[in-house]
Amino acid sequence: MKKDITAIYEKGILRPLTPVELKEHQQVTLKIKNKKSIVRTTKGMVQGNPKYIKEIAESAELSEWNL
Repeated sequence: MKKDITAIYEKGILRPLTPVELKEHQQVTLKIKNKKSIVRTTKGMVQGNPKYIKEIAESAELSEWNL
């Protein structure tokens, strides 16, 4: 089975954010993929003062669009 699962790392343990269908002690292979911030992803796309660009990119209005 191949499935993407979002998890959070807490106190040395990866905890899935949604239920997973696994048997107790079942082994799985994990590929760790860090999510980049919107600021890093869009770096260089807009010219201007970096302080204001970061403020705009991290604003509540953009986060509502799940960017």
